[in-house]
Parts: sequence; structure tokens; C-alpha cells
Amino acid sequence: MTLENIPLTIIILTHRADERFRQSLASAQPAAEILIGDYQSENNWQKLKKDFKFKKIGRSVPINNFAAERNHFLKQAKHDWVLFLDSDEVITENSWPTISKIVKQNKIKGVFVRRQDVFYGKKLKFGETGNNWLLRLMRKDQAKFIRPVHEVVETTGLTKKSAIVLEHFAHQNVNEFFRDISRYAMIQAEYQQDHQLPDLILALKTVAYPKLKFFHNYFLKLGFLDGWRGLVYATMMSLHSVIVRVFSYENR
Repeated sequence: MTLENIPLTIIILTHRADERFRQSLASAQPAAEILIGDYQSENNWQKLKKDFKFKKIGRSVPINNFAAERNHFLKQAKHDWVLFLDSDEVITENSWPTISKIVKQNKIKGVFVRRQDVFYGKKLKFGETGNNWLLRLMRKDQAKFIRPVHEVVETTGLTKKSAIVLEHFAHQNVNEFFRDISRYAMIQAEYQQDHQLPDLILALKTVAYPKLKFFHNYFLKLGFLDGWRGLVYATMMSLHSVIVRVFSYENR
């Protein structure tokens, strides 16, 4: 059964103009409204309009506060239910019957979806990304995003987990992985304000946190069971922790 025009607004914020964004946009088409927040992505919008439905809203500066941007677009949605989709995420086809059912009821106000990372063509089953639940489907009048990076949703209504799955094609290669974590680390360093800590405390965090991050991902979360991909992920997450502290020192 083909589902379409489901009373839902999907919001995609994008800076990318690659096949991942096209796949993300294609997976969103059953929704009645699709809003694209365009952060100078250099997409060929006229060509995309021939294949997909969407409304583009241009933004003139890069994202420096993810929560603020999501809240801005939340207010633009026409429908009561909103699903936020990253430009490197795909809604699996089997998820749409569940989405359709949820948006037609009034009891639940927020829904957690499962996000599965795909790295070098394989889904990661372990590490911190192996069992990742995110509140992405929500009633717009019951939700507000907080924190400028690694943002989360605050909601006043009843929430639950669902059978909805997003496939996440975050990093095509290690170089892109490094660029991404460096960008997020800069924003996180500003948000955490570790630069205000005493020298000794900041030094201890710089030494201890990356090691603990690696141990958490690779051993406690069984990342080693994902093979070399799990090792790369654990290493990069540890490196992210280091870079946050480097930026904290620079902000002193």
C-alpha cells in the first residue's frame, strides 16, 4: 500500500548537495508538507523540483545553534505533527504505516525513533550509535529544542518509543568524519564554557575524558564487535572529546 499526503510536516536542514540529501528528500515524500532549511547548500533546486515536492527556505548564515534553528522551523510548520530529518538520514519505507497511525491520534505528544548508523556500507550494531533513540516526531505545540549542539527536545506531553527507523549515512569517509567532529566540537566548547574552569580541572578533563570516551564506546558498549568500523568510531568519538578541550583552551 502506497501512503501519501500524510498530515505531517517534515523538516530537513541541509548544507549538503549530494546524493545523501537527495535520498533523504525522496524518503520524505509521503508527508503532506516538506520544509527545507537551506544553508547555502548549492543544490540545483529547479532540477530537484521536477522530481520532488518541498518548500525551500533559505538561511544566510551557517548553523551555530542547532536548537535555535530547529525551533525557528518548528514555527513554520503547517501541520500539528512534525518530524525532523537530517539531510543524511533516510526514513525506511516500512516506517510509514507507523507514522501514519501516530499522527492520527491525540494521546501521544512525542515519539522516539531508532536511528541506525551506516558506516562504509554496514549498519553499526554496537557502540553509542548502536542503540540510538531520538525524539524526532512531535506535536509542534508540545515541543522545544534545547542546547546549541547535540540538541534534544523538551516536551510536556506523553512520549513513547516506536517502530520508526531512520538510516543515518553520516560519514562517507574518515576525512569527512574528522571535519564533522571538529565543527561540532567548536560549538560544544562554547556551550560548555570549560574555558572558565581552573587550569587543573581543565587539564584533568583533557587527559581523562577522551580515554573514558573510548573505553565507553569500544568496551562497555561493545564497539569492538563492529570490527574495524567500531574501532574507527570509538577513536573518532575520543578525538572529538580532545578537540572540545583544545577549543576550550583557545577560548581562554
